[in-house]
Amino acid sequence: MQKKFILLATLSLVLASCVENPSTSDSSSYPFDELDAVTNIVYQDGVLSFDPVTNAEGYKISFIHLEEVEYEDNITATEIDVESLGLAGNITFTVRAYAGEIYSEPTSYDFTVLSTFDDVLFEAENYLANFGTGKEQSNFRNNPLAHGGAYVGGIDDAGQGVYINYLCPIAGTYVFEAYYTTAMPPAYNDVWVNGVYQSRFVFEENTGWGGDTYDAEMTSVTITLNAGWNTISVMKNGDESDNWGSYVELDYFVLKGTGATYNVDDLIQYGERPTYRLEAEMGSPRKKDTSNNTYTCKNPAIKEDATNKYSNGFLLGGIENNYDGVEWHFNSPVKAKYSIKAAYAAGEFSGSKLPQISFLVTQSEVGLAKNADFNDYEKVTLKDLPYTGWNQVHVTDDSVEITLEQGKNFIYCLLLDEVNSGFFQLDYVDMTFVSAYSE
Repeated sequence: MQKKFILLATLSLVLASCVENPSTSDSSSYPFDELDAVTNIVYQDGVLSFDPVTNAEGYKISFIHLEEVEYEDNITATEIDVESLGLAGNITFTVRAYAGEIYSEPTSYDFTVLSTFDDVLFEAENYLANFGTGKEQSNFRNNPLAHGGAYVGGIDDAGQGVYINYLCPIAGTYVFEAYYTTAMPPAYNDVWVNGVYQSRFVFEENTGWGGDTYDAEMTSVTITLNAGWNTISVMKNGDESDNWGSYVELDYFVLKGTGATYNVDDLIQYGERPTYRLEAEMGSPRKKDTSNNTYTCKNPAIKEDATNKYSNGFLLGGIENNYDGVEWHFNSPVKAKYSIKAAYAAGEFSGSKLPQISFLVTQSEVGLAKNADFNDYEKVTLKDLPYTGWNQVHVTDDSVEITLEQGKNFIYCLLLDEVNSGFFQLDYVDMTFVSAYSE
């Protein structure tokens, strides 16, 4: 069991008389040979207290969370400002009175430190899977005047935008604010939660495009979140009802907290990490222009209709030539293996071949170039996938594993001639954490 010791300046105000170690004087010099156990432990208003023990010189204390010691010390005070320790969740407090080398029997006390659902801020540039218009610095753009020093631009095509994974502590309906700039109002972005449309941002203020006068405006919608992991997509719709041709740049978002309290340990059931859904339309498409053998990232997605429904409302089609597909940008918290399944569609026709969906990972983006070459990269392939019918999405039964380095990764999902793949359409891939590599 690893012990963690937290040094907090604020704690010294409460534990002003704490000592480094208990006295090592000979216990025979004391006119008693035992101490009473600590009693009447109470946790209230962020402070834990207990009754003093007669003849005690001090108290050895420990705070344990999920079987790990979060804080321990030797103190003389009988009140502890628990909030200053940064603890949260279900805590076990243990305490023993001491005098010299004489210790009382330990006393344990279980209590819960609740957390407060405050405002949550999301920097747009930290949730960017799509680098997609082929322009230099497309989408991720540095500006010291922007919040966090960067913002997201280049949201030009249908389905492009940002994609947020968020562990919500309390189910409910919340105000969701977007801070933006645009020189072409009105513009619009749709908001999808867990793959389902919920609302639409309206960007009405003419702020200009930023530069040396960057001054983001705010607009808001309401969204409903589940307790547990949620996916929030803010994306350009791009049809005529959505002011096609108008654009917005996104600085950051704020989910407005309610001030309600919750137990962080109630979130353990949802896991430390979500299943990451990489939407095809929110990555950067890679499409071969057969007229000049140049690869582009212009491949407008197919919008859902009354008959065919897709996650986030879009399906990426036209994956027909070698190296056609999609690229995502993904920051992995650790070097780890991830398992991947794909939601795809493929139709059968005269001369068609079964789809074989391939994946590869790099730490540097493979640029768009004439006759771009992925031959030197390690690949894994979902093989011999059945026909589903065009626009009829099916999730693969099998999965493959990829390895992501800690930090920045570029994930490619491609049609490859080398594995004899047929045409396919791609709705999304689900990526699940398997295991981290030990250092």
